[in-house]
Amino acid sequence: MATSITRSTHPPTLSRRYFSSKSSPSSSSLVVPFMANIQNAGKVNNSSFLESNAIEEMLHTENSVLLATESRISDVLNDIINPATLVDNVDLSIINEVKSLKAKLNIDSKSELTHNFQSIQVVGHRGSLYHELENTRRGFQVASEIGCDAIELDVFLLKCGSLVVFHGGGDDASPGRLDDYFNIEGSILDYTADEAQSNLVFNPYFAEFGCGPEKIKNNDDAYIPLLEEVLLDAKESGVLVKIELKGPGTAQPVIELVDRLDMVDQCYFSSFDPERIALVRQMRPELKIDGTFKYKTGVLFESDVPYDFIDIAQKAGASEVHLKYDTCTKERVQSIHEA
Repeated sequence: MATSITRSTHPPTLSRRYFSSKSSPSSSSLVVPFMANIQNAGKVNNSSFLESNAIEEMLHTENSVLLATESRISDVLNDIINPATLVDNVDLSIINEVKSLKAKLNIDSKSELTHNFQSIQVVGHRGSLYHELENTRRGFQVASEIGCDAIELDVFLLKCGSLVVFHGGGDDASPGRLDDYFNIEGSILDYTADEAQSNLVFNPYFAEFGCGPEKIKNNDDAYIPLLEEVLLDAKESGVLVKIELKGPGTAQPVIELVDRLDMVDQCYFSSFDPERIALVRQMRPELKIDGTFKYKTGVLFESDVPYDFIDIAQKAGASEVHLKYDTCTKERVQSIHEA
């Protein structure tokens, strides 16, 4: 069974959202988030806070720079370090050692890798959301253009029967909330696709929109797209597509659309609801010649990973387990590969 790692709500990750390593054919892939490396940031001469230019330098990588607004800076800091602990001339490598993902997962830096990773795969989570508005056609196109191997998106089935790409607020029991995204009450499920595209105007100052307000205001690309539009773009570019079945009733129409577009080999299906994944497997149980599932599915898990998470995934017929990045311990990965 394969392992995939998902991000937190406010992670210190960049436009290239995930690293994924394809392992041997029997165990498929391992996906991990690209964490900001602050060890080389040097020393900060400030007792109470880090200025935005210092943060940008810390979060700079060879191919991507976090375009953080003032409202995002505190979120980034909360996930990396506690500003209250900073004193003059503190070596950030020490803080990184204490607050790092490595420390949280209790990883021995001297231990050797025992898994044979063959390649690394980059996945654009909701597109390239620090360059363009999340879950938009342009955002996914940019993710492909900058070299991402795959994109990840969220899907809802609206009352008109159309499938749209959207995330929204709320939890898994009540997803697709509009409050923060559009400054209005309600759910995306209250709208038809035409109504959503014509009447809903994104809130350019919502803190979780990493692209900044100028990429949202008066931008013809800032609208809720149909899933079919996004898939056709992906078919042209060749980028892989990770489809999260976010809303109710999405499994069957999504599968039928992917089949109609002849994109089965290009798409993956995931959900926090194991029953949706079980429905996908019930509808499409086909195996490939090598014995792996033709339709690739994954069960997503939040921070509170149940002790029987592998059994849950297997009962749903999942071909992958999707863990949040900071719950992906060595022991869990090993148990997944052994399942």
